[in-house]
Formats: sequence, C-alpha cells, structure tokens
Amino acid sequence: MPGHHQPNSLEGLSLGCVCQQLVGMCQRLQMLSQQSSAEQMIAFIKRTIRPYYINGLPIHLRSQVIEKTLRMLNSPSVVSLTLTSTPATMYILTILLNNDIKQLKINLCCYYGCSHQTSLLKLLALEGVGLKSLDLTRYTLLGLDCELLHSALLNMKNLTILTLRNVASDAVLEVIGKSCPKLVILDIACSKQVTNAGLKQLLFQIEPRDKVRSISPEKHTNWSRIKKLFSRWEMKSSRSKKKFHSEKVFLFMEHKNRNSLCDTLKVLNVANTAVTSLGVLLALMQIPQLESLAEYSYMEHIAQITHQLINLQVPFNLTEARSHKTTSFNIKLLAQICQRVKKLHIYEPNHSPDMLRLFPCITSLSVDNVPSEKEWLTSFYNYLRTNGQNLNELNIQMTQSRNPLQVDLKEILSSCPNLHTLIKNGSNIVWTKGHDPPPFKYLKKIQLGNTVKALVITKIFSLAPELTALHIHSCLDLTNEHLEKLLKPSGKHKNNQGCNDNLQNLTCFYISKASKVSATVLLNMLRTYKRLKWFGNLVNWDLDSEDVEMLKTTINYENMNVNLCSDSHWYWNNCVQWYIKFNSS
Repeated sequence: MPGHHQPNSLEGLSLGCVCQQLVGMCQRLQMLSQQSSAEQMIAFIKRTIRPYYINGLPIHLRSQVIEKTLRMLNSPSVVSLTLTSTPATMYILTILLNNDIKQLKINLCCYYGCSHQTSLLKLLALEGVGLKSLDLTRYTLLGLDCELLHSALLNMKNLTILTLRNVASDAVLEVIGKSCPKLVILDIACSKQVTNAGLKQLLFQIEPRDKVRSISPEKHTNWSRIKKLFSRWEMKSSRSKKKFHSEKVFLFMEHKNRNSLCDTLKVLNVANTAVTSLGVLLALMQIPQLESLAEYSYMEHIAQITHQLINLQVPFNLTEARSHKTTSFNIKLLAQICQRVKKLHIYEPNHSPDMLRLFPCITSLSVDNVPSEKEWLTSFYNYLRTNGQNLNELNIQMTQSRNPLQVDLKEILSSCPNLHTLIKNGSNIVWTKGHDPPPFKYLKKIQLGNTVKALVITKIFSLAPELTALHIHSCLDLTNEHLEKLLKPSGKHKNNQGCNDNLQNLTCFYISKASKVSATVLLNMLRTYKRLKWFGNLVNWDLDSEDVEMLKTTINYENMNVNLCSDSHWYWNNCVQWYIKFNSS
C-alpha cells in the first residue's frame, strides 16, 4: 500500500483527482490571463471548458467539487497571484457554477479589487439564481458594490441563508431588506460599518421624510430626534436620574411598511458591529418570530432597557441568549423577557447557580469564567440534581487558579443522564468512590481539564458506549495498565473481533499531557480501533524520539487513517469545541 491515507471510496479518490486537476488548470489560467484581458479569458472558459464540466458532473458531485476546490485554493501561494491577475476563485465559479447549485461559500481574499468584485457579483447574478445559502466572508474590510449586489440577490429568489461577515454596511443592509424576502438566517457579524440606521433600513422601507406616529394623533416625532434621545440615554451612566417615558420607545418601535424578511427571519447575528442595544431591541420588536441573535453577547442590556422603558406584554421568541457579567437582578429580567430560552450562555456570572432555575426549558448551558469557589460549585451541584436531566450540552469554564477546585465528574454525570456533550475546564477532575451510575447512553463528546485522574478515563470508557471524542488536558498518572484495560474486552462489551465495543465509535483520543505510557501499547490501540482519526499528543507523553519515529513510520507503512495531533488540537478542533449553531428549521 502507498504511504499516505486512502479515500474511503473510489468516488472520493476520483473527486480528489478532479479537484487537483481544476486547481492546476486555474493556476495556469491565472498566468495566461496576464498576457490577455480578463474578459477574453472568461469568454474562453465559457466557450471551451465550462460545457465539459457542466455536462460531465452531476449536480451532487459538482457541489462537492466547488466546495473542495475553493478550499484548496485558499492556500497563500495561490492567493498571492491575485495581486496581478483574476483570482482563481473566479475561474472555478465560471466553470462550475450553475443555477442548480444550492449552497456556496466564498472566502474573499485580502487583495480582491473592485474589478474582480464586479466580475464576481455579475457572475452570481447570472449563474447563482438557484442559491439558497450564500456566504461571502472576508478578513479585512471590503466595500461591496450595492447595485451589483442588489442585482445578484434579486435573482436569488429562494435565498434563505446569507452570510456577509466583515463585508456588510448600512447600504448593504438596505439592499438585503429590498432583495431577500425569504431570508431566514442573516449573519453580518464583525461588520464595523453596520449601525442602528442600517438595521432600520434592513427592516423598513425608508422614505425621504420618515415620520413616526406618536401617541397623540396631532404630534409627530421624527427618527433623528428619537435617535438622539436614545443616544443620550445610552451615554448616561446608571447614576443618571433622567427618565424616558415608554411612549418614546414605542415611537421608536412603531413603523409601517416593514420589509418581507421581518416575517421570515429567525437568526440575526450582529455581534461585533456598531449596532447598539437599542438597535437589537428594535429588531426583536419588529421580528416577533426571531429565535436567535447568535453571537450577540449582551442580552442583559436588552433586559435592562426593556424593564425601564417598555411594558412588554408578550415575551420575545428567543430560544438562545448570551449574557455578559449577569447579576441576580439582570438574570431575573432576562428570564422575564426570554421565557423560551433553550440555549443559554453566561460569561462571568455574578449570581448563584440557583438563579439558573428561572430558565426551565434549558437544554444547552454554557457558563464561562466561573469563580473558583467551593460555595459556587456546591450550589451548582444542587442545580444539576434538580435540572440536570434536561441538559443535552454542558460547558463550564472555571477561572484559572493556583489551587483549582476538585470536581467530581460522577456527581455531574449522575445528575445529567441525557448529556451528549460535556466540556469542563479549569478544575481538577476526580471520580469519587461508591456505586457507579447507569451507563450514559447519549454521551458522545467530553473535554476535561486541568488535571484528570486516570480512573476518570477508565470510568468514562466503561460507562459511555457511544463516545466519539475524548479530550483530556493532563493525566499524569496514566499508565500502560490503564490503556490495556481500555483495550481488553469485558464479557459485557466483547464483540466478534475480541475488542471492547465501548470504543468502537471513538474517532478522537487526545491527552495533551501524559506520562508512563509506551509506544507499543499506543500502537496496539491504533491497530485495534480502526475509526480513530485523531490521536495525541505524543510530544508531551514522555516518549523518546525513537518511539515517536517508530509510531509515525508504522502509521505511514500500514496506511492508518489517523492524524497525530499537536498542542493546537486542544484549542482548534472540530471534535468537541463549542460552536455557535445556526438552525433554520
């Protein structure tokens, strides 16, 4: 067998070859384009190359080729050519994009010029009419041509998901409001040019003289005056004695001629933009079915403003909420306006875990910067005993301390029998004596740190039959005997191959720091469990260089489909990491 990983199927092998061929061809086209105009090169591609691929690749394969090839073209060596020539991305899309493609993600390079942007938007307007999901992302600021963007979006009649991270502006939001009547998910995070005014243009049809009906039929208050009032209110500290009547808030909220997306939008991400809490409140009031603000992390501000200025009759429809430095008072207000929250993320809580009982529907809980205090941990145990059975996901990040708290994993898992994912960082993990709980049949992903006892690892494997990923920060008492126990089948979990069934689903086994283990036992583990794709961290396992080289050579020679992970896998991975999930269902 060759000394590299093989694809799982002949289709996968063929797909890789086609993508490599396209990458090479597009690089050659880039070089040739410097000797002629971009228009001539595009015309040549459409006339001679495009028909071959459009007719030869079925839609499901062409979608995969586009995705994989664009990912391959993201390498710095390819991107650098765009300084002097049309980006290879344009050639790939010219060859493969057609109105039957439903999903497209493009990472705009840092050197995308106006001419290339024009070509891209024109191409999307012509060939992207079938798109349901469009993602245009850039790492540095980019001004989009609003007329061309409007033309492209207007042709995408079925577009429901639009991502413009770091590229949106107020003018772009106005275009989206006019062009995307069926939009369900809009992600404009990190777009610093997006303000409250742009959000208003997204939601409403703006007239040159935008007047808003006041409580009195004879009195009118224009938008600019209201905006100034609320800007002054936002600038005031909590010591300010100035009060605003709720009528002024309703003036801000009540508008006619809403855009159609106000009736369809479910996820709106305005995190790290210039949109203030009042802008977010405007969106919540005008989009009653809105379920998520994604990465927006200041719902405690929304709760405060709502409490002080609005007599909210119906709670918001949000099922996700993120809050920062929440106090006991703020979390009570948040629970009043967001009664349907299922996914709650709190950063640096300034309240007891008992307050979490105000959210009875929670299935996903994440708490960051938890104080390293025994009282808080005891109270959290009590909360889990009464509400833990509802949790599917639990992420607890404790503050770093010279003397980390000792956390009993058995106590947590016993109270949360339905957990799918558990992340517990910043503490020492132990497993106390006594009868073990029943198996955790839903538990699939676990990440634990700082220090974890070897007994914890053996208990996890014996009680979590569906486990797919285990991340441990440090396990200094792990020995060959512990690993051999994991490999040795018991009568209950023995399969036809003589392996422990409790490990047959495992795809990632990662311990950042360990000792007292030998290369022979590690190799036996790799040979026994074929689904392992990520394994490590050998550098910090006190193995000598000869053992590490032997493992690498054997993996290569036997063509094992496993990646030896380094330190970075703890921080950047797709195995366990807690991600923002946009759900359009």
